Amino acid sequence: MSNCKKFFSVFSSPSAKEFVKKYRMQLIKRVADPDPLFDLLLHKKVLSDHSYSEIKALPTDEKKMSKLLMGPYLEAKPACDIFYDFMKKEQPYLVFDLLQK
Repeated sequence: MSNCKKFFSVFSSPSAKEFVKKYRMQLIKRVADPDPLFDLLLHKKVLSDHSYSEIKALPTDEKKMSKLLMGPYLEAKPACDIFYDFMKKEQPYLVFDLLQK
């Protein structure tokens, strides 16, 4: 088991909504390759086809993440849960680093 997985299983992490709210600015700057995240959010119906196309058309990952995290897309708890679960699975070292602070 990786150190991150041990950390997540032992550490009392914040709720998904708290995580998104607290670390929004760092996530905008630090999420690498967010396209698989957007694909998942489209598949899970968090993003509409139109919203997905708008976000994907933006020129940088930082602008894409800003549009996602500053917009209304993650207001609902289920959407935040999907986002947080994805981040813990696909970018665990980033989540681990943020939770250490």
